[in-house]
Parts: sequence; structure tokens; C-alpha cells
Amino acid sequence: MNSPTAQAPATFNDPEPIDVVHVGLGPIGRQVLAFMSGRERYRSAGGADINPALVGLPLNEILGERVVADDARVVETIEELGQAKPGAVAVHCAGSSLERVAPSLRALIEAGFHTVSTCEELSDPWRTQPKLAAELDAAARAADVVVLGTGVNPGYSMDYLPVVLAASQRSVRAVNVHRVQDAGLRRLPLQRKVGAGITVDEFTQRVHEGTIRHMGLGESAWLIDRALNLGCTDVVETIDPVVAEVPVPLGDGTIEPGRVLGIDQLVLGKRDGATVIRLHLQMAVGLADPRDVVALDGEPGLETVTRGLHGDSATAAVVVNSLGRVRTAPPGLRTVDEIPASPLNL
Repeated sequence: MNSPTAQAPATFNDPEPIDVVHVGLGPIGRQVLAFMSGRERYRSAGGADINPALVGLPLNEILGERVVADDARVVETIEELGQAKPGAVAVHCAGSSLERVAPSLRALIEAGFHTVSTCEELSDPWRTQPKLAAELDAAARAADVVVLGTGVNPGYSMDYLPVVLAASQRSVRAVNVHRVQDAGLRRLPLQRKVGAGITVDEFTQRVHEGTIRHMGLGESAWLIDRALNLGCTDVVETIDPVVAEVPVPLGDGTIEPGRVLGIDQLVLGKRDGATVIRLHLQMAVGLADPRDVVALDGEPGLETVTRGLHGDSATAAVVVNSLGRVRTAPPGLRTVDEIPASPLNL
């Protein structure tokens, strides 16, 4: 029986919706905007994008949903969005490199916005880019706002999910995650990012240049290591092409045999030479049976297979389902093991 003094968890009862601004209105940014529909506690109050074809347009013309404020328009710069109202949140979908998007994040912090970003390298930069992580953390604390990097991968399928599953174990010795995605079902920019249709030589050159790589896997490994205290001393990564053996349809064309379908990327977290974290990502056109497999070597041990974590829509959903919790978390640069997404948005 409940104590007379017991209190139920806090729920949203403020009659005024919370303002959300959208920075970056590409494919993922637009899905986030669409997923706002039906979330009465939030109102899309503005947008920013460098695309001149979008600047000046009402958000209603981009989406046409009732959650968009009637006077909300797309501007070119974050500064034009003005100072944030108390509790306002920015959704940032405008880049994968933390170094490149850091000026935008700083501008949002200085304007007083809590920020949820899909920047892959922001998901856990404390080991990979410690100086920049510390700078953003200090700025967010000073401004009394929260900054969170999240999405489906990184942010959910290959880091947060195994950490959550590990809570069912008495102990965990090693983590093995295998994610398989059919890039033919994904947006065009991602197909280009994984090299669909290019030659193997081109693929090798672009890997060397750093322009073909699914960013964030290293950050996922370090997040798992910290959350589960596995004691990693090093993280190593390899990237190989998935090559067509038969003609594979893609859009209106075909990827011919011998050309690249996508990437086979492997990140190993090692402790004194022994592998304790294995993150294997296959993202290529035409891969059968898309799935996420998480195996925990522990006591008693566990293996799960999840189907249906579609990369683009799941990323948008995780972002929207994180908006509420960033407003109540301690200020600073936070990670998904600290601020899990929740559809309740408490």
C-alpha cells in the first residue's frame, strides 16, 4: 500500500507548449519535424538552414503540420533565431564531424537552447576529442543548458541497447554487437556515404581520405566501456568494402558486379590486447535480413536479435523522444547512458 506522502512521477501539465527550433532541415531534420506532429507539449518555433532554397520559407510549407507556429520561418543563421525562451530546445541535424559543427553548438548554447544533436561524434567525445568535449561541457554548464548527441547509431542500437541489456546480468566480460542494414532502403546521402556504386579502388582511396566511414562507432565503444567498466586500453577500427557478385538494383539503375555495395566496418575495444568490445556494422545495398544482434559474454550471458530499427526513422524518433529529458537533466555535455530517450518525455 502506498504511503500517504508518496508522490507520483512528474507529468507535463503546463498549458504552454515548449518551443523547439530546428537547425538543419535535410532528410533527418525533416523527419524530426514530421515526428513532432501530435506532440502537443512541443511547438516548432523556427528553423535554420544554409540551403538558400529554404531560407525565408514558412516551416508550414516544408511540412504543413499543426505543431508548427504560424509565424515560424527558416532563417540562415542560428543567431537569427534569437535568444531562447526558458526551457526551449534546439534539434541539431547538421553534420557528423564534431569539429565542424562545434561553432553551431556553441552558438546554440550561448543563445540558451538545450540541444539534442544527431552529430555522431558528439555521442561520447570524452576519449576521442577530450579538449573539445571539455570546452562544450563547460560552456553548457555556464549557460545552464544540456547538450546531448544521440540517434539510432550511435545513440541506441550499438551502445545504449547493449548497456541496458547488461543490467540483466550479474556480470559482463565482453560485448558483441552486429548491425546489418540494407542501404538501398535508406536516404541517398547515406548511400553515397557508404560508397554504393563506386569502384573498389575509389573506395580504398576514400577510406584513406576519411570520406567513407560510418562515424560514431569508436564513440560507441568508449561509451560501452565506461558504462560497463570493461577497462579498454585501446580501440581499433577497420573498414572494408562489400562488393557486388551479381547485378544489384538501386533506384533507377544497377550496381554491376565488382562494384561497391557498401561498408563492412569493425571496431574492437581491447584491454591489454584482448577484445572485450566488438562492434560490427554492415551497411550495404541489398543486404538480406536487416537486424541488430547483441551478445553479452557474462553471467549468465545473453543474446538478442532485434528487427525493425530502421536507421532514418528511428533516429528521428530517438531525437524527439529525448526532448523532454534534456530539460530536466543536470546541465553540461551528457551522453545517452545518462539521458535515455523516453516516449513519456517526463
